[in-house]
Amino acid sequence: MHPSSSQGRWLRLGLIGCLVVSGLGAAKSPGTEYGRVTGTVKDADGNPLIGVTVLLVGPTLPGAAAGFGERVITDAHGAFRVEHLKPGWYSIKATTVTHLPVTHDRIRVGPGKTATQDFVLSDIFAPARFHVPEGTLATWGDDWKWVLRTSASTRPVLRYRESPPNPLDKKDAHSKATKKSAPPSQRLVGVMPGSVQRDPLADDPGLGSVLAYLRPLSDDADVLVAGSMTSSGILGSSVATAIRRNMLKGDPQELTFSMRELNFSEALPMPGVGNIADLSRAQGVVVSYATTRQLAGALRLTTGFEVDYLNSVRGVAVARPRMELAYQFDPSTAVAVRYGSVRPEGDETLLDRIGELSAFPRVTLRGYRPELEELNHAEVAVDRKLGKSSHVEAAVYRDGFENTAVWGTGSAEVLGLMAGNVMPNPASGGMTLNAGSYQSSGFRAQYSRRLGGILEAAVMYASGEALAVDPDAAGRGDLSSNLRQDLKPARSRSIAGKVSARVPRSKTEVVASYEWLTGDRVTTVDPYGEVNLGVHPYLDLQVRQPLPNLAFLPAHIEAVADFRNLLAQGYVPTPGAGEESLFLAPAYRSFRGGFSVQF
Repeated sequence: MHPSSSQGRWLRLGLIGCLVVSGLGAAKSPGTEYGRVTGTVKDADGNPLIGVTVLLVGPTLPGAAAGFGERVITDAHGAFRVEHLKPGWYSIKATTVTHLPVTHDRIRVGPGKTATQDFVLSDIFAPARFHVPEGTLATWGDDWKWVLRTSASTRPVLRYRESPPNPLDKKDAHSKATKKSAPPSQRLVGVMPGSVQRDPLADDPGLGSVLAYLRPLSDDADVLVAGSMTSSGILGSSVATAIRRNMLKGDPQELTFSMRELNFSEALPMPGVGNIADLSRAQGVVVSYATTRQLAGALRLTTGFEVDYLNSVRGVAVARPRMELAYQFDPSTAVAVRYGSVRPEGDETLLDRIGELSAFPRVTLRGYRPELEELNHAEVAVDRKLGKSSHVEAAVYRDGFENTAVWGTGSAEVLGLMAGNVMPNPASGGMTLNAGSYQSSGFRAQYSRRLGGILEAAVMYASGEALAVDPDAAGRGDLSSNLRQDLKPARSRSIAGKVSARVPRSKTEVVASYEWLTGDRVTTVDPYGEVNLGVHPYLDLQVRQPLPNLAFLPAHIEAVADFRNLLAQGYVPTPGAGEESLFLAPAYRSFRGGFSVQF
């Protein structure tokens, strides 16, 4: 064979081999050069989320322009997979309309490798958590029957409570327990008496107009916005906001903020008190916070604080702590230790909450300087249920009063002798005397009983100290000018009774109470116990009458009449200058009424 032809044949075979090898390398390169990303998307409870959009942005993908992003959708198991990715660094974002989006940056994709990235998305309502207690607690009505959900993780938008289980059914009734709905919003417009039932030392703003709006945020959270205006107009108005949360979890929290405009311009003339005119107007701010923790199954701790601030000729601020430790021995017996600015538990009606928000401590003068009355209360109480319709409470307590406010009335000449220590009181048409500080220790016993479904009665006995005029002071000269020093704490007692009745057909509600005090006392014995029972010194009467509904006004209208110290008892005369007299009293006589319209 010719050498040249043999060399040409080997040359051709070598070229073909190179082409084959290069072809095999080219066929193998796609499987080794590109990578992939996989992962899952779940909610905070670990449930897979279906239909979530996963957007991947990174290096240029084959056949696409720079900046191209790959978009996929999670499957029925909440999983996603993106194939054929060029090696490099990527960013991945998971989004859905019912959850907050989440982005992960610097995801490394290697050649022929699989990168894994999982997502946990929070519900868009995460700041206002929904808590559903066990058991049948509320009704959604009798006409709904189905539950509509967009996915396993989103909140229901339509729900029905099942009918009560058949007593003959052997299945556990709790297995059919349903979830509680958020209560409806409430709107209140009315002219109401200015009484405040839950603050022992709050100043009474008098008759005023009230506008309030309660908005539930969930089944265990709400926000209340309220405004009020007294008969003196904008100079006696207040605006307040309260936010509550975790009311069903056993650890409720409440934060309140209120501002109040104070007006003293309608007071009695005060001759000889030149700088009292500077106090004709003032502003007050109240901020309070309280939180409750279930330390154990039967032990509960409530802590918080309250800050009162007065902006007048001189700023005055008072900060008071709040603490209550309660232990439930058994279903019938509980023991509680309370300290600070503790407020008694009430029915939590809308009117009670509005009255609490509009409350502000009594303002007094001490040497021409404004001061706020304070009460630091401490007690140990035992509460025991006696059957289903009655209970008894016994407590030992100690109160510390600062800048005690005593109400009184008298001629301008007599009041002028106490200049610098008296403050006009437009609500009562008299004045408020700063009686200084004193301590009180005592005992309280209370018994209440519900008689049927329309009548409830309660009685209370309390002992402690109350201020009275020193009997030896009358012979030491002019009592009016020395009255502040001549008011001394004296051992005192009080006996109170209260009856509440509701007429079935007319739905008229009548509340009558009477509290007897040891004679010649100018302050009450146990302010905390009075507020806890809902009584005031001497004879009180309140009548609430629902009015017929109007077809064109979808609202609940109620007329209210409130009589305080109906018999004008408890006015203690003290010798004044010359033949004039000064009267002091723990409560003044008043009558107020109005209407409330609740939508």
